Amino acid sequence: MAEILVENLDPIILEKLETLAKQHGRSLQEELKQILQQATEKATHYHTGGDLEKVREAVARAQVRYTGKIFSDSTELIREDRER
Repeated sequence: MAEILVENLDPIILEKLETLAKQHGRSLQEELKQILQQATEKATHYHTGGDLEKVREAVARAQVRYTGKIFSDSTELIREDRER
């Protein structure tokens, strides 16, 4: 398994994480693993609707649809809009 080192963590955040770990009856490491697992599951579900195969199909369709097309650079338009 990989290891992660978090440097310069705010002591208040560390204290809150330790409190959460105690509330859940876990070690700090177990609590952090749980938090990371939940965060990745939520992010994956949010972006994919939970169905990776559907996402792959949508990406493939988009790649076919936009292959070879040239899109204009909208930088100038955005700049003009910001200056209004």
